[in-house]
Amino acid sequence: MFYFRINKVKILNNKTGKGIFGSGSDKATVQLWSLIVNGNIDLPNLEEMMATNDQARKKEIVSDIVQKVAASRRLTPIESVRDNMDVFFGDTGYVLFQSREIPMDFSWQFAAIKLNNKTRDIGREMQNVINHNDFDPFANSLPALVGATVNPAFTAAVEVGKFIFGILANNSAHKKDKQLGLLYMSLNRVEHYLHGVRDRQDVPDLSGNMRVDYSIFAYDDEKIHE
Repeated sequence: MFYFRINKVKILNNKTGKGIFGSGSDKATVQLWSLIVNGNIDLPNLEEMMATNDQARKKEIVSDIVQKVAASRRLTPIESVRDNMDVFFGDTGYVLFQSREIPMDFSWQFAAIKLNNKTRDIGREMQNVINHNDFDPFANSLPALVGATVNPAFTAAVEVGKFIFGILANNSAHKKDKQLGLLYMSLNRVEHYLHGVRDRQDVPDLSGNMRVDYSIFAYDDEKIHE
């Protein structure tokens, strides 16, 4: 069994001021997005996507990949987040990814977005990604991005995840939302969790505005039940 947990998130600056006269709120509603792709991901139509010259079919296949990758995790919006506030996920953490088999590798993409409105429809958000002006060029370029890689399905899913986060950030700006943090991580079993345990605190993101605590716990289920 394999468990990947998030234990704590800290936002240094919630990008919310009290306003000119100091009468506004300095609290933010923060949406956390987590996309995880493991090396065993199955994308059954990937070979067709790479071989077809039918642009409509290619877009359809990439749209399906978007929906599959986006199904990872979206956490409930957290209200009243202040600057430098620690957001804990209980004493056990929150499982973002669970697998019966221990993956040889996986990629984690994690973002924190300050919401102007307190709710976001994930179905509508993914439809906005697919309908974005940049989606067709991305779908056309994806075969070239993954064709020469060792694991095309894994690479395709990771690239789709990056594209999703890029469009989310772009759409957020138009909605007066603000990206507070963005984290990209790649881990493999031999280097990072050979003995089934990894525990890290205060991992900085790309912006320097977010810190994350996460942990891995894995064990051989067959040996436990022998």
